Amino acid sequence: MKNMKTDYNKIPLYAKRFKTPEGYEYQTIYEHTLELLNNMDRLFKEYSAEIEEGLKNLNIDIEKFKYLLKLAAIYHDLGKANALFQVKIRDKQKNKEVPRGKTLPHEVPHNFVSLVFVDINKIVEDIKNGKFTCDEGNILFYTIAFSHDREFDCDIEYFKNYIEQGVINFLNNPDLCWFLKYTSGSIDAQNIIENAIFSWKIIEQFKREMLKEIFNFEDYNTRFKVILKGFLHRLDHASSAQVTVEEKRIDDFPKKVELYLKEKGNFSSFKDFQKKAVELSEKNVILFAPTGSGKTEFGLNWAKKGKLVYTLPIRVSINAMYERFIKVFGEGKVGILHSDNLLYLMGNEKYQTEGELEFLFNNINLSKNLSLPIIVTTGDQVFTSALKWPGFEKIYSLFLYSKLVIDEPQSYSPEALAIIIKTLEEIIKINGKFCLMSATINPIILKYIGDHAEYLQAYSDEDLKSVHSHIVSIKENSILEAIEEIIYEAKRKNVLVICNTVKRSQEVFKAINEELKKSGEEIEIELLHSRFIESQRRKKELAVLNNKKTNSIFISTQIVEASLDIDFDILFTELSSADSLLQRMGRVYRKRRYDRKEPNVIIFTKDISGIGMVYEDEIVKRTWEFLKSFNGIFLTEYDKKRLNEYVYDINNISETKFMKKFRKAYEMLQYGYKAENRFEAQKVFRDVFTVCAIPRSVYEKHFDEILKNIEMLNQKNMKSIEKAKIISNIRDYTVNTPGYLISKSGVSIFDKNLGIFITNYDYDEQLGLISEDDESLNNNIL
Repeated sequence: MKNMKTDYNKIPLYAKRFKTPEGYEYQTIYEHTLELLNNMDRLFKEYSAEIEEGLKNLNIDIEKFKYLLKLAAIYHDLGKANALFQVKIRDKQKNKEVPRGKTLPHEVPHNFVSLVFVDINKIVEDIKNGKFTCDEGNILFYTIAFSHDREFDCDIEYFKNYIEQGVINFLNNPDLCWFLKYTSGSIDAQNIIENAIFSWKIIEQFKREMLKEIFNFEDYNTRFKVILKGFLHRLDHASSAQVTVEEKRIDDFPKKVELYLKEKGNFSSFKDFQKKAVELSEKNVILFAPTGSGKTEFGLNWAKKGKLVYTLPIRVSINAMYERFIKVFGEGKVGILHSDNLLYLMGNEKYQTEGELEFLFNNINLSKNLSLPIIVTTGDQVFTSALKWPGFEKIYSLFLYSKLVIDEPQSYSPEALAIIIKTLEEIIKINGKFCLMSATINPIILKYIGDHAEYLQAYSDEDLKSVHSHIVSIKENSILEAIEEIIYEAKRKNVLVICNTVKRSQEVFKAINEELKKSGEEIEIELLHSRFIESQRRKKELAVLNNKKTNSIFISTQIVEASLDIDFDILFTELSSADSLLQRMGRVYRKRRYDRKEPNVIIFTKDISGIGMVYEDEIVKRTWEFLKSFNGIFLTEYDKKRLNEYVYDINNISETKFMKKFRKAYEMLQYGYKAENRFEAQKVFRDVFTVCAIPRSVYEKHFDEILKNIEMLNQKNMKSIEKAKIISNIRDYTVNTPGYLISKSGVSIFDKNLGIFITNYDYDEQLGLISEDDESLNNNIL
């Protein structure tokens, strides 16, 4: 029997494949591209005024920009009309309908193939007619070719053959040639083959240029390229996730904040500096304000309307801020974005029914694609863009029309601070607006970006001199020698103990527990640090946030420092850097005036943990030099300001390790450092590589439950929501463990796909992960 000839015009050309309980569903190239164009309309409709103003400020014609973005959206996935991609995207049964061809041993990434569909003659005609410049035409080619981060390693003959054998047969397919009505171009086979030679050459040229490229944001073409490519990424990623690129905006932040505060009670009007935020909404702002004075309300008023990205350094602070914001704006308006946001949200008891989980899963997708009007996120999701990982333009382009708040930047390492400053310098040049606010403004920030922002103090220096909530006591001994004093204070107060390292916090917890057992005293004691398994950590975070008891001791580390609205009666803490120490003080008498005579902040200066590993020794020493003269007397808010300025005085710390690290990182970025991928960029920014691990004792104790979840996870045709819930159940048994510890303990892979290991370190439900290989503890720097 004679083989029937393949009718290529009847083969559906797919762009996307989605797994459902009933099997796979497919989306054609036309359907996917139509979603991009619909999302483009949504983006320009929702933020039309801001985008138009932003482009105008950059001397970019909006109609020209929209025309080129539309072309990029139409062309970017046409390259999927090739035999090898169409075989790959189909399931085993369907892939038989596409002839593969024996002369094509390996696939060329579709984004490079897409370039051959661009009608070069039409582009030349548009350039001649002044629709856009030759440089802007090249930017269009670049945007299409590098719409994905893929390797291009074929020679010109193979690329040409790939087009002739794998693409030409599909040229008259209705799922492909629809695009002609949008572009007024042509789809002639001979032109496509000729385009293959041109496309190969221009891709190779782009590759050479990318190797030596240093992004100069003073340059018009650089700005145009970053915004065009970034917008395409956002349209593509949102459409692929089947969500809108932008949800409905918020048009009056101050009004919603005011209504919320009135509902809470005891609110008459915004403070003067909070009112000033609205006036400054079109300017960059650096705000100095004491802890508990209302910085968050300032930031929201400054955002005024539209879209806001709100960054915080610590996960527990982000979770608390997210919960706070949804009370103000509603769940459908606020997204949370950090490495464990799925785990955090899945652990919330209010998401149980299928409908609630559907809403949650959609919210996570909207957050991931930056589609919600407010995104609360960790710094690494935004500032790593300065490391120019492939696709970084997606983040930068967002700030053409969005506002950025950087809350409590003092918690970042010197390297991360350099990355933040570099990011701000660059987004300023693409119309970005930022508000950086803290109770401890590092002078380095003022030096590098102070000229680009309005500096504002919530209160004048004279006012700050009259405000005090803390009397400091400097103790020349170890915090481990103060166990009896801590217990004595806890009999009548709510006590907070903060240590510099996890190991020291565990030692203090054990010492207090042993003393309580001896004395028979009944005082509630809680320990929170980053190395508890997730299910326990969530409960402990809620315990500190909701703690109102007056007969308790709460022991923790730096994770409770930044932007947590908690208020204790007395603090026992190890000496640390000025900014860290001031944030710790901000958790004691946060919104109360202290009128007693005995100290309520006790600082221990001997046998300090974490020096050299967590805190720079020179910075800690300068902190002590300033504070020692305040032993036993009130420390006003003005004194706190002077402390931070003294410790980080640039002229006096220029040769410290802190400044050397900062300068090295900043210079590296100036010279054009690029991270290979986003994961590497986040490792550089975080300065600590962590591994998701199950402690062996936890694994053995809960083996049956873990195994049951793994078996469920391997079931076929499972809904994405059900799968996410099961992954969340497994992650409940894991702890984020620093890479340097994992390398010493010995590990085994638990699940490669989930990225989970089993660590041999011991685990205790009261203490968390126990390690003898921890940070350096016995440091006497004074």
